[in-house]
Amino acid sequence: CLLTSLICGAQTVPSQLTIGDVKLHINESARKQIQQDVDRLTRSETYYNILVDRMNLYFPLIEKQHRKGGIPDEIKFLAIQESALISDVVSSSKAVGFWQFKDFTGREVGMRIDKKVDERKNIVSSTYGAAKYFKNHQRTLKNWAHTVTAHMTGAGGIKKYTSPKDYGSKKMNITSKSHWYLKRFIAHKLAFQGE
Repeated sequence: CLLTSLICGAQTVPSQLTIGDVKLHINESARKQIQQDVDRLTRSETYYNILVDRMNLYFPLIEKQHRKGGIPDEIKFLAIQESALISDVVSSSKAVGFWQFKDFTGREVGMRIDKKVDERKNIVSSTYGAAKYFKNHQRTLKNWAHTVTAHMTGAGGIKKYTSPKDYGSKKMNITSKSHWYLKRFIAHKLAFQGE
């Protein structure tokens, strides 16, 4: 059962939340920022229901791949954030598909991308690739919240937002200065799953 602001009343951002095995403490200023995103995501009942229909279609396939890859279940909400679960969406930076991979990154995780086939647009192939990508980051970062951020920043980019002493941390403070991508992920998780 999806806990949603439309079904179960307004979803408010809690002061604590877990991503994988990482406990997040969300301060007041970050809660306000995240709440704005939650409210935006749940404002239109029509749009919200379209996304829920897509989740009902694609999440069983994503969940199966994530279980095989040892990826925490809630990471599936990142696909909504990335693509709204639209297979052929293309970003301004030329990232494509459900998980918004650029061609070189898709190939790095084993996807076929050529003139005939683009596995970034296939839910099973792209989720398998995404699971490999998450596991690669998790091996170094040992923190699922950082791994979520690394999906957007890449392995090199995440170093700007964390330090090696934070790798493996099982507790994090989320503030107004925390990376916007992670805060937006939290909003998607809350809007479409609840606490």
